[in-house]
Amino acid sequence: MANSKWRTGNPKSQIQNPKSQIVGRLLLERGLTLAVAESCTGGLVGSLITDVAGSSSYFLGGVIAYAYAAKEQVLDVQHATLMAQGAVSPAVAAEMAQGARRLFAADIAVAVTGIAGPGGGSAEKPVGLVYIHLSAADAELAECHVWDADRIGNKQRSAEAALALVARYLSGQGNKEATMPLPEFIDEPILVQARFLPDGQVQPLVFVWRNRTRYITDLGRQWQEAVGDVIWRCYLARTPTTETFELRFNSGSGQWMLARAWLPPSAG
Repeated sequence: MANSKWRTGNPKSQIQNPKSQIVGRLLLERGLTLAVAESCTGGLVGSLITDVAGSSSYFLGGVIAYAYAAKEQVLDVQHATLMAQGAVSPAVAAEMAQGARRLFAADIAVAVTGIAGPGGGSAEKPVGLVYIHLSAADAELAECHVWDADRIGNKQRSAEAALALVARYLSGQGNKEATMPLPEFIDEPILVQARFLPDGQVQPLVFVWRNRTRYITDLGRQWQEAVGDVIWRCYLARTPTTETFELRFNSGSGQWMLARAWLPPSAG
């Protein structure tokens, strides 16, 4: 009988994530261990970490806690927290990270919970919203992001952001480079300069809020939302700084509203 060999491909062709390599190197240098708790990313954070050879030296394990029951029973997230704030909330992200750190006796744990899409979003919690929390003996760091990719893209960006937060903590930078703080609910009418396109779409360009003119450099996710009998066209708009806003337009009345703002601490 002729000998046969399984061909598994060239391992050199596998591309490792740069952030997971950085996290691994920093953990090894400091002699620290890491655990993860994931919901919307479905194990992607742990997968990226374990793509690095030798990750067993610092990575203890992870929990994919998708359902409420899994969050409560495995990670000890409080039922009252879930009922009051929902699974996608900063409080649940914090309790997930803290629960994972206890469960694995890890030095550091990072948790991710969010809405990957395409469904499941709401006015308060849009598709792409994700909360990330890092728990350590000397720090509790939180981030909030709103991505504008598809489901897979939102998962990938969330996993990358979780690794980036761990890397910043390990390098002593904390979360000072966090992409977005928690949202501030505004609900104020604003003046907007917009472009009306031939297909009937409206593209906001510039708006005035708090006596400042803000130029829009990028439009993210766009959707329609009914509030009573009014249909609003909603936009996630970014400015040249790290500010992100949710603008709403009523085509019937021509009114623009500023619904929410994600502002860095020094902004206003």
